[in-house]
Amino acid sequence: MVFLVYAFSDSKLLVTCLYVLDQLVINFAMCVTTYFQKIGEPQDIAPTMAAGFTINHIAAVVIPVIGGALWLWDARLVFFCGAGLALCSLAAAQFIRTPPQQQDATIAPS
Repeated sequence: MVFLVYAFSDSKLLVTCLYVLDQLVINFAMCVTTYFQKIGEPQDIAPTMAAGFTINHIAAVVIPVIGGALWLWDARLVFFCGAGLALCSLAAAQFIRTPPQQQDATIAPS
């Protein structure tokens, strides 16, 4: 929704507020790394983090180049594509499965 408001809004105040909100959400990525280090198996952390950093680096190089080319054509296209990528990410996140958590067994008093 933030990207779509960027594409259609003429209000500087609204865009500024959304930018601050957007940056707060982006900073939560650090929380994901910290949480993974807390719950992950020690032998899995390094290779998983390396793969994640590699994928993020590729995206950080390729997406701005494509976005810059789109910006030259029409600036709103960049935000439409950003909204599309966010929807793809949301859809992909729905396929993440976690093992069911064990319930603590309680013994009823006799």
